[in-house]
Amino acid sequence: MACTAVAASQGVDVLTLEEASPLGQAATYGLALTPLVAALATRLSTTHRMRGWGFRRVGGRTLLLAWLVGLVPVLAAYATVWLSRAAGYDGDLRSALLAATVMVLPYLVLAIAEDIGWRGLLVARLAELAPTRIVFLVSGVLWSLSHVGLIVFLGGTPAGVSTVYAVAMFTIATTALGSILAAMQLRWGLWPGVLTHATVNAVLYQFADPSTVQTSPWTPWIATETGIAYAVAMLLAALVFLRWFGVPARHQSPTSDVADAG
Repeated sequence: MACTAVAASQGVDVLTLEEASPLGQAATYGLALTPLVAALATRLSTTHRMRGWGFRRVGGRTLLLAWLVGLVPVLAAYATVWLSRAAGYDGDLRSALLAATVMVLPYLVLAIAEDIGWRGLLVARLAELAPTRIVFLVSGVLWSLSHVGLIVFLGGTPAGVSTVYAVAMFTIATTALGSILAAMQLRWGLWPGVLTHATVNAVLYQFADPSTVQTSPWTPWIATETGIAYAVAMLLAALVFLRWFGVPARHQSPTSDVADAG
């Protein structure tokens, strides 16, 4: 909340973050570092150990799957919006390729910071206490709620859209994505979820959103990260992924790279 308060005091609008003051930008990006700081503080104050976050070796096929899981739902949601003419399209293939590859790299840093706290600590601990489906749901909902300040106080609600609606759609999408990342953590460790998380952010913010042109008052309700198209696409992705890969953690070896010989 402290980072959100500082960012709000600086008049930050996350839709035009590049125009914010240096302090405002630092506070906004600092939100991604909060889970890392909290995880480190928790670990130091309880076990005094800094190992065991879930970083373990993983094969190439698993990483490819993780990249596709981040790429496909975003592109499917926005392609549906563009093809249905709910919004216009003003992008190009070069931008799409860069967003899906090179631009993923800087987002990996922010994804690692978030995922160490939310998945490396919280999901791993919850998995010791509750059934897997509860772990997926609870960790996803809590992760979603941690972002609500961006929508309510920092301009994350598109103009003309109800804040309640924006929060609801964002919560559905982010809870679904969080469930996927939790399942990846329990099955393969931290790296695949970090890659999926970074890919979603890169494609969404560097290609999909900038390539979308408003053509009607309904466009912001359908497109964007708080629109129904993205929420439905991510929810479907979660249902499919969890159907195939959301097995109980207790059936997984803590060091195995299950279903991956890559």
